[in-house]
Amino acid sequence: MTSPSSTRRPDASMTLINEMLTRPLDPSYAASAARRVAAGEPPHTSVGTVLVTLTAILIGFLLAVAAGSVRRDAPTAQGVRAELIDQITERRDVVEERSRAIAARQQEIAGLEAASLAGAGASLTARLQRLGIDTGSSAVEGPGLIVSLADRPGPADPEATGVDQGKVLSRDVFIVVNGLWQSGAEAISINGQRLTVRSPIRFAGAAILVNFRPISPPYEISAIGDPDQLPELFAQSVGGAYVKSLSDNFGIVTSVTAKDDISLPGATRVSIDRARPLGDGS
Repeated sequence: MTSPSSTRRPDASMTLINEMLTRPLDPSYAASAARRVAAGEPPHTSVGTVLVTLTAILIGFLLAVAAGSVRRDAPTAQGVRAELIDQITERRDVVEERSRAIAARQQEIAGLEAASLAGAGASLTARLQRLGIDTGSSAVEGPGLIVSLADRPGPADPEATGVDQGKVLSRDVFIVVNGLWQSGAEAISINGQRLTVRSPIRFAGAAILVNFRPISPPYEISAIGDPDQLPELFAQSVGGAYVKSLSDNFGIVTSVTAKDDISLPGATRVSIDRARPLGDGS
């Protein structure tokens, strides 16, 4: 009689490996493939598998090349951005320096005008002072209002645009300024920029420009006027209602404060292109 050990297969102890070699496809997958063929659908082929593998490799290669390109270009883009920021800062400093020089020359001119008009009579001197206030060329002080507008605190909604982001826009400042003029303001400045009849208020990118100069929030609109009438008239005006709506509807931080003493600078540039003295026929 033959012993059990003599009939045992040499690989009998390797059942799992034998199963993987003889039936590499899981029984459930094999049953699914059989149902697919029975339903009349074409079976999966090795060619399709190879194509899918090659496509995946190609996509991975393209993604790797794109990532490498982005990493190589990032230092260059950062360098260009830093250079542009340096240029903007440098030119802004130049503008600030020249603005201070203009203001100093204006003070000298005002002193010379006062000296030359010393003997011209009080009426003419008062008239020139009045014209300087009206044109915005003279620095002034007096009671009035300060209207402050600041962007809504917190991160902006990436899906929102314009005022829906809670950002102060140029038209917001424009409407408030018009409301102050209509309420009897005699002189107005925005963040130190004195307004004249030719002062533009514009929006450029993410900045508001006043007199072609960028200003940043909070935007303080200072107005000098009758302390007994200006606050009440502004609260009743379209500008006052607009300020309240900015706060209530868009979360913009606003404040309206009455002040006993407000100082406004003179405009750094007041020019005339076509106007001439009345009666001048030239």
